[in-house]
Amino acid sequence: MDALNIVAAASGIPFTLAVLATLIVAAIWTNTHRAEIAPSDLNHWGYAPRHLSALQWRRIFTSLFFTVGGWRFYVSLIATGLFLGSLESKLGSLRAASLFLGIHLLTLCCESLLIVPAMRYFQLSLGDVLHSTQDVGPSAGYYGCLGALLLLDHWPAAAISLVTLFLLLRVVVNLLLWGASGSSLPADMAHVIAFSLGMAAGIFWLA
Repeated sequence: MDALNIVAAASGIPFTLAVLATLIVAAIWTNTHRAEIAPSDLNHWGYAPRHLSALQWRRIFTSLFFTVGGWRFYVSLIATGLFLGSLESKLGSLRAASLFLGIHLLTLCCESLLIVPAMRYFQLSLGDVLHSTQDVGPSAGYYGCLGALLLLDHWPAAAISLVTLFLLLRVVVNLLLWGASGSSLPADMAHVIAFSLGMAAGIFWLA
């Protein structure tokens, strides 16, 4: 009976299973299930805001299915399965896929077309760093799913505020401790944007 329940549950989240399978294949291919991503792989598959103006749009998609590797690969795998899977079981595959992929796309566009250009316009050195720093991973998508889930499941405002504060503090700490060259800063900024977009989607669906 337990096995049948597992099969039944899995049959309800086909998009999540497809994403997880792709993440696993990409990790084995690049050996990121055991170690950090090689610079050559990051350069080939990763995305930076400069790639948008260079019309290298395929990186928006390819960057989604690779991670920086090591223990972070397993965190990404668990978070994607938990948050995306929960959203898919609640809203169905089409809506979950639209939110996951849409927020990934919107987050990268917000960074590339709004935040980084504004920083560079005001001649902030951080803007130039972010313009060329490459990143990979599905975290924008699953943080968007988390934001939507917290709204759809009617979590208390205090809990949502704590998650938001945690994400903002990661950005601040990164800036204070590592400065403009902090390697995780693009990801931390993306998490704040994606979580906010996910909550906006949750509000839309509740309306």
